[in-house]
Amino acid sequence: GVMIYKVTTEALAVDTFLLSCRVLGKGVEHQMLAQLGRLALARGIGKVDILFRASSKNQPALDFLEQAGDAIRQERDGGTVFRFSAGSAAKLTFSPQVAAANLQTTPSRISKSSHAESAFGTTPDLHRWIATEASSADAVLAAIESSARTRNGSHGSYAAPETELEKQLCEMWERLLRTKLVGVHDNFFELGGHSILAVRLFVQISKLTGKNLPLVTIFQSPTIRHLASILQQNRASDSLLVALQPSGTKSPLFLVHGAGGGILWGYANLAKYLAPDQPMYGIESRGLRGMEEFSRVEEMAAQYIEELRTLQPEGPYYLGGYCFGGIVAYEMARQLLARDQEVAFLGLIDAAAPNGSYDLMPWWRPSFLPRFVKNSFYWLVDFSRLQAEERRDYFRRKARALKKKLWPGSRNGETNGHSVDLDELINVSLFSEEELKLWQVHLRADHDYVPQAYPGRVTLFHTLGQPLFCSLDPERGWGELARGGVAVQLSTGAHEQIFAEPHVEHLAAQFRECLAAARSNASQGHRQVAAV
Repeated sequence: GVMIYKVTTEALAVDTFLLSCRVLGKGVEHQMLAQLGRLALARGIGKVDILFRASSKNQPALDFLEQAGDAIRQERDGGTVFRFSAGSAAKLTFSPQVAAANLQTTPSRISKSSHAESAFGTTPDLHRWIATEASSADAVLAAIESSARTRNGSHGSYAAPETELEKQLCEMWERLLRTKLVGVHDNFFELGGHSILAVRLFVQISKLTGKNLPLVTIFQSPTIRHLASILQQNRASDSLLVALQPSGTKSPLFLVHGAGGGILWGYANLAKYLAPDQPMYGIESRGLRGMEEFSRVEEMAAQYIEELRTLQPEGPYYLGGYCFGGIVAYEMARQLLARDQEVAFLGLIDAAAPNGSYDLMPWWRPSFLPRFVKNSFYWLVDFSRLQAEERRDYFRRKARALKKKLWPGSRNGETNGHSVDLDELINVSLFSEEELKLWQVHLRADHDYVPQAYPGRVTLFHTLGQPLFCSLDPERGWGELARGGVAVQLSTGAHEQIFAEPHVEHLAAQFRECLAAARSNASQGHRQVAAV
């Protein structure tokens, strides 16, 4: 089951209450409502509101709400709101005897069909079919596809595929969308495609080409011709460059992957809010391509420079990266300048300079207290949104981190035995063994990297929601490195939320302004560095 709710001043308001039909009437829905009651009580809220809108398929939900307790009914928002006391909802239990009696006596349960049906409108034959022939996701999917009718494609004039890849994609779409005669200019969504089919499409594309494009690509390039063009660009030399927005007349923006190599989805979110004529490419990790990953930031930077110069041989270059990716982008900018190439823009998204005085807690400085108070306020706002267990886990991790800050041991280039603690930095349960190894390589590279000075001006945008003791230096350590100075601006959200709505739209607006200023400076012959 799935429940989606929001907290209001009056009640815990439930917008969505979904339950698989296979477990209806077995007490699961009672446990779900009881959990909502407990959640409300934990927040000091006395009511639970469940909005019900009648349809031909949700009669069992109405029966449950009518029988679950003494709810107050109110017509609102085109439906009926059932308001339960949080205390009574939390104590709700399931009684098979009461449920059986309700099934026999509730008028709404009596089927109007002439067939012998169960309480929920299903026949014994259907139960048998589910148990024997539709007991897996693949079997259900096959049944759905077998009953789907084939439609005619090409809503406009038909344009035949011209390349082998376009032909293969057309055939793939015809099978997936059950559509005849798909042309290279047909729109995926106009042919009946949706996000779930898009996921299946990209799995098949990955098997065909070996390329893992971000899902947002189908929204930006929904035709065979556009999609094939993106695949060809990524396919030509097995490049690490991933086209997130390939079209446009401006100089492309290159963004380096973060730790673990898998932040391209966030860059894809950012791309859709940039100017439509702003090309944008993500630089993917070698480790995600099955190749051996570099162990040093300097090596990664050198390789990524070769990658981007295959697409853009000469500057001015527009670079960036999130967190660890920002550190790699910083080293790329240094190496490009050493080659006498112009870097017009360098966007370091919420990245801190490693192995500098920023790693120390400057409590002795006069500026410590006002910065502490200001950043504590932003931190408390985000902290208040965490669940109880998330808060406890946060304090456990920060206690370990604070201990290391007070007794930092060997830093400034010495690796202290590569003692990078993944548990302090990421939720290791979310990653496979291969992904964890890649995280470890990147975090060790970050730990070992000692950045050298950069002869440019840095504009730093970092998030408001930085935890305590991590945002006391507004320049995040770059002030010691940027010879042209640091201009600090703040972006909304926390570190992990910066590419999520609505924060990514705010970040994109800042990017647009920085890119426009960088282009203006580049046209006037100035070398400008902007760290976001």
